[in-house]
Amino acid sequence: MRKFINKYFKVIVFTLLFFGIITSFSCAQELPKGELPILLTSSGQSPDAFVVKVLLDRAKIESSYNGLVNVDEIKDIKTLIIVMGGSTKGLGAAGIDEKFELERSTKIIDEAIKQGILVLGIHIGGEGRRGPLSQQFIDLVAPRTKGLIVTEEGNKDGYFSNLSKDKNIPLVVVTTTPEVGGVLQKVFQADVE
Repeated sequence: MRKFINKYFKVIVFTLLFFGIITSFSCAQELPKGELPILLTSSGQSPDAFVVKVLLDRAKIESSYNGLVNVDEIKDIKTLIIVMGGSTKGLGAAGIDEKFELERSTKIIDEAIKQGILVLGIHIGGEGRRGPLSQQFIDLVAPRTKGLIVTEEGNKDGYFSNLSKDKNIPLVVVTTTPEVGGVLQKVFQADVE
């Protein structure tokens, strides 16, 4: 009986490990491979874009950060990372309003797509950045990306999961914000090595 239990236990552990590894691997593999140079910007002017810049730096992934990049500056890059999340304070500090930011975001995405640049969307603001102000920017950006990285807290209502299925956009959901750095390392692994 003891041999049976040990054998059964080993099969369960192996199965859990195997499927855990496969799930993690496929989750990381779903996102398209990114290339340098990277331009990082915000859509909504929340401070979350700066947090992502810090995560990229810690992961030793070279990137340029411009929270107010305009369409004329979308050149000589291979990947555009847009961090979605609205902030009234951020918009005010930048001296712009929602309308201007929505128009700017639309233009830079249009130009990136026109040039064949990979567009990745990131949402790390959690529930706090899922209010009406932020949602405008999320609705604008997320459906037009080639891959999404979001925190579990920001996806509590299943918005990103549903969008991912409906639009066939690869999605990685992380538990904590620092995990975004590890996901980005996998996305840019070939170019960083």
